[in-house]
Amino acid sequence: MLHCDIYTDGKGEFYMTRKQIGQALEYSDPQWAIDKLHDSHKERLDPFSVTTETVATDGKKYDTVLYTSRGVYEICRYSHQPKANLFYDHMVDILEGLRVGYIKLSVEKESPAWKQQRQQGKDTRRRETDAIKRFIDYAKAQGSEHAERYYSNYTRLTNKIAGITDRENATTQQLNLLELFESTTANCIDLGIVERKPYKQVYSEIKARLEAIGDLVNITPVDATSPRRRPVRPTIPQPTRV
Repeated sequence: MLHCDIYTDGKGEFYMTRKQIGQALEYSDPQWAIDKLHDSHKERLDPFSVTTETVATDGKKYDTVLYTSRGVYEICRYSHQPKANLFYDHMVDILEGLRVGYIKLSVEKESPAWKQQRQQGKDTRRRETDAIKRFIDYAKAQGSEHAERYYSNYTRLTNKIAGITDRENATTQQLNLLELFESTTANCIDLGIVERKPYKQVYSEIKARLEAIGDLVNITPVDATSPRRRPVRPTIPQPTRV
């Protein structure tokens, strides 16, 4: 199975290093082979390459030549290695998949963090469902004729604010937010029942509270770039394993 470190500038472009490309094409001296190939087609490959600092396994920074997805394809075109066509097809699937976000989510769903968050979310959802059931009984006791609708009402509300249409295809961050909203809903339902508030008021207050949290989340920038990953020339963070 082929594994590659893919770099991104965060703007929809993806990169690979010379050494990685050479290794994938199975050159005996990967770095040197791609160096020579580039020199032979310098006019063509220069526009599709950049030089930046990357952190090596020894923790030090080194200048590294990276190729855009177009550069990777061009190298495959000029290479006479037996694996060139196979590697080209593989990278088209990977890089173009990343462009539209398909593989990014698929990779994330295989991570322990996503799986753990999904399981935690299921546990919280069960707690919320139990709270909604108590709320429905509470609303019926106050004369509500369509109290069962609150199952779908609360679900649509939390999904909408978390930006989710399908929980199995949600990102870790979305699942984290959803768990927050559903936990808040369960707590506020129980508090409203204890305080004997009218059921419509309980729902309205929960809706307003969740929307306020949603607004707070939306206006607070989430910077996933740690100090160690601070972009240098050009703006290319550390690699994401694909």
